[in-house]
Amino acid sequence: MTGLIFAMRRVPQILAAVALAVTAAVTTSPATASAAPATAPVTTTAKCPAFVLSDAVKEPMVFHARVTGPGKAANKGGAVTYPVTVVKALKGVTSGSNLKVTLNPGVCQKKSLTANEDYYFFVQPKGDTILAAGTLPRVEEYTDKLQAEIAKEFPDVIAPEPQQVSFSEPASPEGAKLVEVAAPGVALVVVGLLGLIIVMILGRRRSA
Repeated sequence: MTGLIFAMRRVPQILAAVALAVTAAVTTSPATASAAPATAPVTTTAKCPAFVLSDAVKEPMVFHARVTGPGKAANKGGAVTYPVTVVKALKGVTSGSNLKVTLNPGVCQKKSLTANEDYYFFVQPKGDTILAAGTLPRVEEYTDKLQAEIAKEFPDVIAPEPQQVSFSEPASPEGAKLVEVAAPGVALVVVGLLGLIIVMILGRRRSA
């Protein structure tokens, strides 16, 4: 009998131990751990420098050119070469030249150019290659704003376009009145000249 009472007293303790074990297993289970929100890794992107014209024009070759065809991969490094025709030579080249420009595959360089579009190139020769070099942007799309800024850097090369002067009839009432007043006088002069010519012809006939 004493043994039975002792066993009954141990039952609550055993149940408590089992409950603690189950709770620990649930808390440390993989399913519960995977339910916690995962933190995404933070990635940083290199910030590209802004295009600075005063620095770009220091390159040995500066020109405005039109891309005349699609680009071709120059090597396995990702550089692409484009055929261009120089529209306006500013430094180191001649207008009308047909060149091939290789875009450096740097992070901050243009990745591609569009055929039949105009660009400004600030580049340097590397052997037989004309290279848009380094990590700085050295190819810019042609815009009126960029053209105006470059004109300040090369005032002797890029001259302002001459303004066309056109003449038209006066539209003001004063101008129309002036024409009306001058017309009778011009008619009288013409009649007088004709009369003088007739008199001279008749005089010559009489003397003959």
